[in-house]
Amino acid sequence: MLQFQEAIQSRNPPVNPSVKLAQENAASQPVSHPLDTNDHADTSQLPDSPIQHFDTPKGLTLQVDFAWSKFRNIVSEKNGDQLTPLYIQHFRPTKPQLRFETARDNVNIASGTIKNISISAECELNGKTVELKPLARWKTKYNYLSTTLSPDNSPVAISWITSSSMKIWDFICVDANQIAIAKFSVNIWAMKQVGNFHFEKSAEAISKEARDEIVVMGLTLMYVMVCRMNNPLNLLGSVFAKPGRVDDGKGGDVELQNRKDR
Repeated sequence: MLQFQEAIQSRNPPVNPSVKLAQENAASQPVSHPLDTNDHADTSQLPDSPIQHFDTPKGLTLQVDFAWSKFRNIVSEKNGDQLTPLYIQHFRPTKPQLRFETARDNVNIASGTIKNISISAECELNGKTVELKPLARWKTKYNYLSTTLSPDNSPVAISWITSSSMKIWDFICVDANQIAIAKFSVNIWAMKQVGNFHFEKSAEAISKEARDEIVVMGLTLMYVMVCRMNNPLNLLGSVFAKPGRVDDGKGGDVELQNRKDR
């Protein structure tokens, strides 16, 4: 298996793996950019009603910058031209390959494990283990169970879907009713500024736990896909994968389109 650092460094053009995946996504699903168009993301495994997007970022924005000198990502709250560091995400060659800590006091809050063969991933977040399960073998569609993003603190299925262009690769986090919670917009060609997390709610309306979860799951998913483009063993994992909805305890492991809106 290729080393994890080599997979990350392969983002350098002209062999940027994200470009290849963006092209494959563009060929297999509608091309859209929620910031600039009214098109919708690929929702073939989600309900029939159109997904709700915010056209422009109205709430909290977090900027992700890659520091080449220290080989890590710095996630900062963006307020105009001012950046306030919130998280530091480290890379490791061994599992868990991703480690997240607070920028202020360097307290570990989460880790992300990318598997050698399986296309699923696993996160440790605030003492809880979360499985990031694929919804499809060959497309960027994942889901997981969350209590933090649930209105009543019961487990609810949260999904990540994508839309892409030749420049931007959007990872969109939606709830069971297809309402967009947040979006991680990745600049495919960037060498330093990886992208931005856009939240529909303001910083004051978002709990720290919810913010932690979106950042950890979004970055983990992005690097899962980067590694899938560079690890031939993941092709085998895709063939034998068992994609599907996570069981939220409200009707079993069923597709969302078979469940009535609450």
